[in-house]
Amino acid sequence: MKKIIYIGLSVIASLAIANFSVADELEEVIVTSSLIDPTANDISNPIHVLDARSISSDATQSVGTLIDGLMGVSSSDFGAAVGQPVIRGLSGSRVKILNNGKVVRDISSLGPDHSNEIDLGLLEQIEIVRGPSSLLYANGAVGGIVNIVDNAIAKQNITATRFNLGGGYEDGNGGNTGHASVVGNIGGLNLSSSFQYSNLGNYNIPEHALHEDGEHGGHDEHDAKTLENSDFEKTGLKIGVSKVEDWGYVGVSYADSSSTYGIPYHGDGHGHDDDHDGDDHDGDDHGDEHESHEGERIFADTNSETLNFEGSYNLTGGLVNTADFYIRRTSYDHTEQHAEEHGDDHDGDDHDGDDHDGDDHDGDDHDDHGEGTLFTNESTEFGLTLDIGSNEAIEKLSLNIAQEEFAITGHEAFLEPTQSDEITLGYFTSNKLELAHIDFGVRYDRIERESKNSSYEADLGSISATASREIAKDLGVSIGFSSVLKAPSAMELFVNGPHLVTQRFEKGDATLEAEKANNFDLALNAAVSGFDANLNLYRNNISNYIYLQDTETKQEDLVVSEYRQQDAVFKGYELEISRSLALENGSLEVSLGRDYVDAQFDQGGYIPRSVPTRNILNFNYKGNNGLDWALSVKDVQKQSKVAAEEEEEGHHNEGEGEHDHDEHGESATDGYVWVNFSLSQEIKTSESEAITVSFFAKNLLNEIAKNHSSFVKDEVPLPGRNMGFKVNYNF
Repeated sequence: MKKIIYIGLSVIASLAIANFSVADELEEVIVTSSLIDPTANDISNPIHVLDARSISSDATQSVGTLIDGLMGVSSSDFGAAVGQPVIRGLSGSRVKILNNGKVVRDISSLGPDHSNEIDLGLLEQIEIVRGPSSLLYANGAVGGIVNIVDNAIAKQNITATRFNLGGGYEDGNGGNTGHASVVGNIGGLNLSSSFQYSNLGNYNIPEHALHEDGEHGGHDEHDAKTLENSDFEKTGLKIGVSKVEDWGYVGVSYADSSSTYGIPYHGDGHGHDDDHDGDDHDGDDHGDEHESHEGERIFADTNSETLNFEGSYNLTGGLVNTADFYIRRTSYDHTEQHAEEHGDDHDGDDHDGDDHDGDDHDGDDHDDHGEGTLFTNESTEFGLTLDIGSNEAIEKLSLNIAQEEFAITGHEAFLEPTQSDEITLGYFTSNKLELAHIDFGVRYDRIERESKNSSYEADLGSISATASREIAKDLGVSIGFSSVLKAPSAMELFVNGPHLVTQRFEKGDATLEAEKANNFDLALNAAVSGFDANLNLYRNNISNYIYLQDTETKQEDLVVSEYRQQDAVFKGYELEISRSLALENGSLEVSLGRDYVDAQFDQGGYIPRSVPTRNILNFNYKGNNGLDWALSVKDVQKQSKVAAEEEEEGHHNEGEGEHDHDEHGESATDGYVWVNFSLSQEIKTSESEAITVSFFAKNLLNEIAKNHSSFVKDEVPLPGRNMGFKVNYNF
């Protein structure tokens, strides 16, 4: 890892020595995931942007839940703390989570119950990019990227000291949240800091959410009103300092976040009817075995420390206009443990992580669950982007070097210590030609992964191109194509052991080949009679799609599941029609959208945990007097396109309604209607001070809802009604 730091510092020093002249005026820098100019209005990449105000005034949620409900974007949840984004039916390592354009290197890819380590302090916005343009941001981003943008390192001088204080209460989980931040400029240095915390108890669930229609009669006598082990506590501290001059800027930031969250289902002694990247489970509920964990807390403690050094240097009179660089070091650990419950203390109010180290629980009543499992990830990354463009075209060259060291020790060490090394070279350009606006990128990746007994090496090349133009006054079209190679993850290559979350003995395959995703994307944008319409059609052919398949053998009393490969096709669309209405005291935007994904193997059979079709109706009101409100109605349709245990030729070619339940595979998931409402009022107390009071209601109808893309949809239903408020003071 030291060699990455040495290389990075050497390159940065060379650039500084090579050109002492500086620009006369500092170019405006806008934080964005895109390597292509974000200010260009005619960029046709499909993108969503969530602003900081809408996020800060909403309920405290995982990153996946925050963006669930946007067209083509959903979440695979595992309780309140875990929500891994799903973009166009793809998730896991095929969707990259970024922070200021840099990959967040946690262990979310090592298990569906692992959270994405995201700190929303000093947040500016969240960007979601889908389709071919995802190639521009990270290697292997077949599905897309989610970029968390903050201002920890200010890239423009802060002109005034600003404070922000806030807090809130959520009734659905008996929890509270709070945050504080300050930014300012002292002696020419831009300083920023933030602190955030959330302390949420077990969330409420609707009556019979766990056992509908009287099934599992033995449990009905104590039908749960809350979901056990769904509590969540998190704290985050972030500080940054930067210096901005005519030559550019340089800065450093430090982020420290920790959490303790319950794991509402861990698989020990349970049946399971879902899958893991393609594995199929028998659907038995084993309700009696569930009692083996009653009175026991299953939880995870996490801690992440990230040190980031970055800057931008303006050069003149040569080939390079600007050089952006960074060195990022992350240390992450995640501990899963079982502990005996004592009374009713586990409602989320008392879990700071200190009392759950496993040393004080002898486990006599729980068959000795061992010392727990420790997951660690140590990573170092260096990045350099050179702007070599002109007035006619944007051109950028990029270099990225990253090293990660995974290790799992303890009770559930199903993966040997693994080191991954990545070197990436990329070229990107954006040019407005007479025929069309062209975005083009090409990327080379050198991937090396090594464990104690196996190794993997690959040289991967990827390419992406998008052409867009306005073919009529109110009609635009964009056509994109990408061919992206994605290396197998460490889990897919080297896992070999019992993975209790999936209730399987999982086996990797070091001979797996890289996935190749050939994606075609067509976007149409039209404005007719005051209405705006957006239609995206796509088809993603993925060769050597990696999935986990059950076998007929058992090991350590668990079904053996093996990582395998098979060609697959993801195809679908997103359609949204909207209209903005000017009202007396503000504006109202109404939109109606529908997204659809069809995911099947080439040889027949649906890919497990396929996201269902959704219809989404949104009302968003922005008032001139600071009053805003929003109403969202999400109609999630029944998902009966389910995976079978064995791929039988022609088995899945019948109508959608004929697969309500497959005895040897996934079960169908009923649809539901999810209604959210929010209301906020900004009260100006002076020219520079304002108080914002917000109210929100999630799942207003208290619907029983199960997320088909979740690994534990039957054991972990979505939360019931959750209402709360937040107060935010800016001064």
